[in-house]
Amino acid sequence: MTSQILRFLIATAEIGLMFVVLTLVLIASPFAAFVAALAVCLLGLVAAITGRGLPRLRGRIKGISAFAVAGIFAVIASQAHQADQREARWVELRQTDPEAYLAELAPIDQERWLEELGELRPERYAEEIERREAQREAEAAEAARRAEAEAAEQREADARAAEVAQRLIAGSDDLDEHHTVFADAATDLVADGTCTEAEFVENGGWVRSTTFETRPVYFMYCGGTTVANRLYLDATTGDVFRGTDGRVNLASDENSSAQAAERLAQCRDHEAEAYTMIKADVRRVLVAPSTAEFPWRYDAGTGHLGDCLYRVNGHFDAQNGFGAMLRGTFTGTIRYFPERGSWQTQSLSVN
Repeated sequence: MTSQILRFLIATAEIGLMFVVLTLVLIASPFAAFVAALAVCLLGLVAAITGRGLPRLRGRIKGISAFAVAGIFAVIASQAHQADQREARWVELRQTDPEAYLAELAPIDQERWLEELGELRPERYAEEIERREAQREAEAAEAARRAEAEAAEQREADARAAEVAQRLIAGSDDLDEHHTVFADAATDLVADGTCTEAEFVENGGWVRSTTFETRPVYFMYCGGTTVANRLYLDATTGDVFRGTDGRVNLASDENSSAQAAERLAQCRDHEAEAYTMIKADVRRVLVAPSTAEFPWRYDAGTGHLGDCLYRVNGHFDAQNGFGAMLRGTFTGTIRYFPERGSWQTQSLSVN
């Protein structure tokens, strides 16, 4: 085992020594390094195939290593030799045929070509500098034009987005106070598919919730009209969350009176929701429901009649059969079912 390790170390040292020698030869003469590397490469190939070779280049493993290292050096030396030949040719061309020299130099080394052009052809050098400066100015102007076009497109996109957001929240409560929060939340909900633009337009935007007392919390229905579809927006933090009306049911199966009291408490203070829910039934009886526009607040007389029943009064503007926009009024009753968080219209009169 020790002898194998020793042989491996010796072979590695010999390959390293060959690397150093070839490097020194390459520095001195690329052509000589090419010839030497090619010779070692051939000897290494013979040793790799036959397992025999020179005394210090014997064995397949050592032959493969020598072949690989020498092969790399042969490629490097060949390129260096070609570069030396080209440089020698350029030196001669520079003296005998400057135009040919510049033509060969241009596609290979632009910086050197420009320096040589300044020495050999000063007039063309001045023209080239002027051309490049004009090109830089044109590129800068084009970049500025593109930047301005992109900025204009972005402004148009922002204006369209603001217009869409305004349409979504146009009928919201306390709009002036929370406009930005309302718009951002509505835009995000529509963008991620939680709500649709039609649902926001139908509901009239964000409605102030009286459940959370003094907290500026607003609600909206997306995907249905049950508690599970109700979304709340905290205007202070911008957080949107789902939930019931925020109360905890303290009733037990053994205390029916407490259940009734809790149910009654859950039925109160839902005028805004009752108005939002009954608007859908009003649209169904109109000739052109898509043109109907409702104010963001209900009319006087809207209120809780007891036992979760609400009277709702309101008005609207909508097109008639001839396309004329007319003012209409409606009054109806709608019942709230807190146990399942849904609404049902009991009566409706539209004039």
